[in-house]
Amino acid sequence: MKYSTVGIVGSPNSSASVPSYTWFPLLLLFFTLGFAAAAQTLPDPSLPDSQNLDNIEFRNDIRIFAVMAALNAAGFDYETAGSEMSPIRQKIRAHLEGLDTILLQRLRSFFRNHRVEGDESRQQAAYISLALLLSDPDTLMLELEDTEIPEDVWQIRRFEPLVRALHRAANIKSLWDTYQSDYSGELASYRPVMQEVVRQTLSYFKTPQRVTLDRQIILIPDLLNASNIVNARNFENLYYIVVGPTDDPSKNHRQLQHEYLHFLIDPLVEKFGAILLRQDSLLALAQSQPNLDKQFQNKFLLIITESLIESILLRLHPPQDLDGEFVRLFREGFILTPHFHRGLTDYEKNDLISLPVYVETLFQSITTTIVERDRDNVVGLEEAKKQQATDTLAAHQSALEESQQKDRIHSLLREAGILLSQADHNQANEKLRELLEQDPDNGNAFFYLAQIASQQQQFEEAATYYDRAAQSEDTAVWVRAWSRLRLGKYLAFGRQFGKAQSHFDAVLKMEGDLQGARGEAQESIRLLRQQQ
Repeated sequence: MKYSTVGIVGSPNSSASVPSYTWFPLLLLFFTLGFAAAAQTLPDPSLPDSQNLDNIEFRNDIRIFAVMAALNAAGFDYETAGSEMSPIRQKIRAHLEGLDTILLQRLRSFFRNHRVEGDESRQQAAYISLALLLSDPDTLMLELEDTEIPEDVWQIRRFEPLVRALHRAANIKSLWDTYQSDYSGELASYRPVMQEVVRQTLSYFKTPQRVTLDRQIILIPDLLNASNIVNARNFENLYYIVVGPTDDPSKNHRQLQHEYLHFLIDPLVEKFGAILLRQDSLLALAQSQPNLDKQFQNKFLLIITESLIESILLRLHPPQDLDGEFVRLFREGFILTPHFHRGLTDYEKNDLISLPVYVETLFQSITTTIVERDRDNVVGLEEAKKQQATDTLAAHQSALEESQQKDRIHSLLREAGILLSQADHNQANEKLRELLEQDPDNGNAFFYLAQIASQQQQFEEAATYYDRAAQSEDTAVWVRAWSRLRLGKYLAFGRQFGKAQSHFDAVLKMEGDLQGARGEAQESIRLLRQQQ
């Protein structure tokens, strides 16, 4: 019996997501399965079929409800950043707190001692796999040989007896009957989103909607999981998408589209497998990438599939930082993404060819030279980004130091002003001298020093300071105006009428609020004419 791979798609809004471009990063884990669930729940009869969703079934599944109820009782409290647990999850968790203490202890001990490798968001993924592998809802058995159990499920393979114990103790069937209508409502909210996914994707493929008899997508809600989590599982030709609670299903558009692209592209990769395997020497390059998930090890065709899917998604949802996405995807092992992205640009220019036809050309054009050139380009982009990051950090540090310097200067100037108002000229003078050591051309400091010198009848020194303040372009216009005005009066007192007149005229030409200096300049000119 032949088995396909399984994928897990992570939440775009979770703490594990890639920031960058405001697009949500995908957590993709693929592994070989040896068994398809023996019995599936029936489709929800409250949801009518749609001609736009011929190969997509919307289904409720009590197995997932039972496993996730047990997982929550066991202590799984992960929630995506900025979100609260769904109301149903909160109610179920509160209800399960009343269970037999011994059963709760067994559940919590199991969860604590069987941690799945990875962050918190990956813990639930293994339990979703387990739920989909269980037999019918009445028995909830994992009827697989040890060699057939996927790696992540293997780590939690003794959890199902606890699920059965919870099923009996908490009357899961009764709880399911209570909340099934909420699950059906969640399913209904995804219908228009999936219709848009299908419409947008087929429009890009330039192919009509058609029924595929050998494959199907099954979408299942999971309201006891973290918000906006999307898990994807491929069991042979069944593509399961299990979605966590959300207040806006369109937030998950990209993850849903990713799985729909698998549905469309997987058979194309299989069809042209012989052509693609001619380039399997590139597998070594893919496996040498630092962020390659171990589930892609030794799976060259799967790497090609993911590279093509990510390329299409980049075309459909252009990111702000395309180069950054190329680097990220290449380092995750999807080394053909840049090449496919360029090829898709050419494909979009030809309205007469569909993507299923064009992929042969796309696959035939793969060469080691092209991919190695892309690798070198990625290295260059990384170096440029590192330099950019270094420059940005340096600029930020410089701006921070400049801001701190301004704060220190403003503080010293404020302290000097207070001391000056208290006639403490000596202390004010010290503060201003300290300020000028840090900012030698500070016009405000010279203005204050001029005032101190003037009050101490050191008029020549005051004139020098007023002149320095008047020349400071970074000083407020009214300070410069009054500095010129007082310098002009000093010159007029020394009978340097021409120079005094030039300062008074300069004040009259100044614009803005001069805080009375303009009128004082006019009066000074009148008095000057009387003295001449």
